[in-house]
Amino acid sequence: MKRWIGKGLLFCCLPVLMSCASTMNMIVEVEKPAAVTLPVTVQKVIVVNNVTPQPLGYGLNVPSGKNPESDSAYVETLKNASWRVIMDAFKYMEKSKFFPDISFYKRALRKDNEWLVVVPVEEELRKDFFENENFDLLISVDRLLFNSTLESNKPEIGKMTSLLTLSAYFPDKDKPVVHLIADSLKAYLSVDDFYSGIPPIDSERINSEMIRQSSSNLGEKLGKYFVPSWETAERIYFIKGISDLRKMDRYIHGKKWVDAKLAWTGEFEMAKKAADKAKLATNIALAYEMNDEFSVAGEWAEKAKTFFQNASSKKYSKEIKYLDEYVKVLQERDQNNVKLNEQYGISGKRD
Repeated sequence: MKRWIGKGLLFCCLPVLMSCASTMNMIVEVEKPAAVTLPVTVQKVIVVNNVTPQPLGYGLNVPSGKNPESDSAYVETLKNASWRVIMDAFKYMEKSKFFPDISFYKRALRKDNEWLVVVPVEEELRKDFFENENFDLLISVDRLLFNSTLESNKPEIGKMTSLLTLSAYFPDKDKPVVHLIADSLKAYLSVDDFYSGIPPIDSERINSEMIRQSSSNLGEKLGKYFVPSWETAERIYFIKGISDLRKMDRYIHGKKWVDAKLAWTGEFEMAKKAADKAKLATNIALAYEMNDEFSVAGEWAEKAKTFFQNASSKKYSKEIKYLDEYVKVLQERDQNNVKLNEQYGISGKRD
């Protein structure tokens, strides 16, 4: 997948110290493959709500009934949690542009009260989606479970775990592929939020907020299950002074990583000290990574680590530790690149 890492790239250069030789930090966005690799032929996707909402009194605190407005909001939040999951998943996948056509069905499929049971989408409805509407993938949100505990007189006022069961249906398969997605979160109040040791928020509101947040988290995780995502990561490089800083700025914003690699390689060949070679090798590794050449980047990162060890394992312990982790990251990126190739198709695009 020869795709510029510059797509969606976020750079931020922060000097750790400005002396004759400085370490700089660079923040980048790295693409991660989706958890599931779908056939490239999957272009049109629909998400359906096949959940029977979890009733009150199971896994969550029952509303007191003394605050009708609060209780009503709590009931509605729990009742509509599956829709929040679906809407956040839909927004995430639509924004990614990974699928040319992504939709959600506006009616809930379930009318029964068996909230713990996973019920398959009816064959007739699946047939309608696949044959009449020409969808390639049907994602069914089948079950959504919450469990919470609340604390009093503590900064941590609540914890929640949640579990989402979903099914992926394809036109040419009789049975769906079932997946489970979990989430957990904690709710906190600062010490200043307490008055006489009593939290200023009632249990219904705490649960409501945790349900909303957990539902949104699950929606994003559902999206990432089927769509590649981006995450930020930190890289370091070395400069010798202001002139190097200016050059690096041109390399970054001009995406001139080939020029950077050539310049640093020339300096590496001329360098005499092990520490200087180590720093230049680290820079060269970064240039190769930015050019999607992860395997070669890993080789240069290994060289950099060796030179730092030769210079002084004690003095450069932080740099050596960083490079140990960096090598692993580059190996993972190399493996992920294979998955991304499959997920995007040979051309790098799904369409």
